[in-house]
Amino acid sequence: MSDQISSSTSLTKLSALAEQANASGAWWKEEVLDQRSELALPNRVLVVLANAGITTVEQLKAAGPDKLRKMDGIGKLAFNQIIDLLRALDRQANGGGS
Repeated sequence: MSDQISSSTSLTKLSALAEQANASGAWWKEEVLDQRSELALPNRVLVVLANAGITTVEQLKAAGPDKLRKMDGIGKLAFNQIIDLLRALDRQANGGGS
């Protein structure tokens, strides 16, 4: 899957990451059904971010943790999911895979 995500994530739409994470050919396998991809943010979180004008990875990184914590609709769980996403993207950018 890391081949599907460009090395320059600045133009990568958050919604595209979610689609790519769900587009894996293994999604239907029983052992995979209960696993959540690191690259998938819940739709509710994507909507909150989009309403705040954050639709790309670059914008998400630029927002920073202080702005994210203050956003209505971003609680502890959503904040941790966003941090997990950014860490997964950093691992991919550094050749660590998922």
